[in-house]
Amino acid sequence: MRIDQDSWNIIQRVLRRYPDNLKEQKADGAYRERIEREIKAVELALSMLSPEEQEVIRARFFQDRRRNVSYERIFELGYSARQMRRITHRMVEMTGRALGEIR
Repeated sequence: MRIDQDSWNIIQRVLRRYPDNLKEQKADGAYRERIEREIKAVELALSMLSPEEQEVIRARFFQDRRRNVSYERIFELGYSARQMRRITHRMVEMTGRALGEIR
């Protein structure tokens, strides 16, 4: 499935914000609702991946909040760059569907 570039970037931003959102769950109002919705979407998508695939996602998105970590820097996980791209695409797609960004 082809995902629109704007949606792809929004979902990746949500994935990179996930560790910070866990810390900010005490916010109030609409901001809290958005954070809770994003946390649930990411956790649902993570739960559908194997533990090894979850490590790829953690290494790619959760290490640096400003940008995604390059696939070449996480080769020690035992996957090729192509396999990691497929895992990342699945994660982005599942998160996007849970958020309603992708139909």
